[in-house]
Amino acid sequence: MSLFKGYINAYWDHKGIGFIRREAGKDVFFSIDDVEGVDSISELCNNLQVEFEIEKTKKGPKAINLRICRN
Repeated sequence: MSLFKGYINAYWDHKGIGFIRREAGKDVFFSIDDVEGVDSISELCNNLQVEFEIEKTKKGPKAINLRICRN
């Protein structure tokens, strides 16, 4: 699978879901269940840079193996 980069542009912590604005392409859905290496949900916020893989699902593309870019 290919690795993509983008920015969280919407996240609803009470639902545990959000969307990532990709550097190229359409926004991608993600679930908190697919986030790796996060100590707390509060670490996720808008405009946070992330890297991820994309899985094709019946409902469309979904970000998996999501990691925060720590530069």
